[in-house]
Amino acid sequence: MDATGDDLYDVAVVGLGPAGRALASRCADSGMSVLAIDPKPDAPWRQTLSLWADQLPPWLTADACGVDVLAHSVNAPAHYSPDRAVLDRVYCVFDNEALRDALPLGAGVTVETTTIDDAALVALTARAHRVVDCRGAGGPDNPGPLQTAYGVVLNAVDAAPALGGDPALFMDWRTDHDDDEVGPSFLYAIPLGADRVLLEETCLAGLPAPDPAVLATRLRSRLLGRGVTPSAVDAPLAVERVRIPLLPRSSRVGHPRIEAFGTAGGHGHAATGYSVASMLAAVPGVVYAIGSGYPIPAPRSPASTALHGIGLRVLLRADGLTLRQLFNAFGRIGGRRQQWFLDGASPSYQLALAMWDMWLTMPVRGKAGMVAAVLRRNPRRPGWPRVVSPPTAG
Repeated sequence: MDATGDDLYDVAVVGLGPAGRALASRCADSGMSVLAIDPKPDAPWRQTLSLWADQLPPWLTADACGVDVLAHSVNAPAHYSPDRAVLDRVYCVFDNEALRDALPLGAGVTVETTTIDDAALVALTARAHRVVDCRGAGGPDNPGPLQTAYGVVLNAVDAAPALGGDPALFMDWRTDHDDDEVGPSFLYAIPLGADRVLLEETCLAGLPAPDPAVLATRLRSRLLGRGVTPSAVDAPLAVERVRIPLLPRSSRVGHPRIEAFGTAGGHGHAATGYSVASMLAAVPGVVYAIGSGYPIPAPRSPASTALHGIGLRVLLRADGLTLRQLFNAFGRIGGRRQQWFLDGASPSYQLALAMWDMWLTMPVRGKAGMVAAVLRRNPRRPGWPRVVSPPTAG
């Protein structure tokens, strides 16, 4: 029953991942009646969720919600491509269980455990005034570009050689691995706490993207080359496999009372894969829109979406040397512009300025590679010959 007393819920939220749970919890907190549907609503969130400290929404701070949702924070992670740069921000990893606790499904939320397909989504309009699809970007049904990764969690002592004295590695594009078949990828190395570190080999974008099992071989090669012991790599504390659609699945519903939120609604950054920060930042505005009868706001402007699309096109089509030169340029632009490039909801003028500065910083060979990538018809395929950059110190 909705807040006005009729038999319809104010909103039905389908999918209780981070986006759906945040939306359902905050809608109920604002006084709306919520129907939340997920086949396994209590399933743990096993993926590593992260954001920059300055992106944590005010309503999710410990003072506001009574829960410290952050498991660990690290200041000034390093970036290599291959030159070293330091990103002057604080990078944080969520405590997933604490995040769930901060997003309670209380008395205002009715939870049903069932699987909802597109046809059943339409049927929910008979039970709720608004229906919000939070089922993600489509999983295996999404034929678009993917970000894939394979990671191992090691204790901090075992992981130390991989970090080389840095507190964390945001993106390490150095090519200290012994295969050329996968295409360009980078090492992501982030402490999950005082005594555990996630070491993850990541393909930023691929169509097709390499299977995480293939990336596992490259990760092992890279870690052993840096002095991590084989026993630690082969018997990790945990394993993480990542498969992130970079674009939302095309809508097959087309119903005026059905909308999408989270990665299903385009809150993922098409050129980086990040989505959690922009999704959480958007929650108050989405709750207000639902409660007031307005459409859910778009995650960003059409111009910003177009610029993300250009970035994704380059990531999918450029050779390895061009990508390393691109991210070397990213390491050289100012911290504010780095933030504008990474943040999924940046206005188009900020994103354009950041991308322009990266372009100006690139060498002529990199600029030529960028132009060729934009003009190239087909995405890069696994097994392309790797263009090797000149040897560099470190």
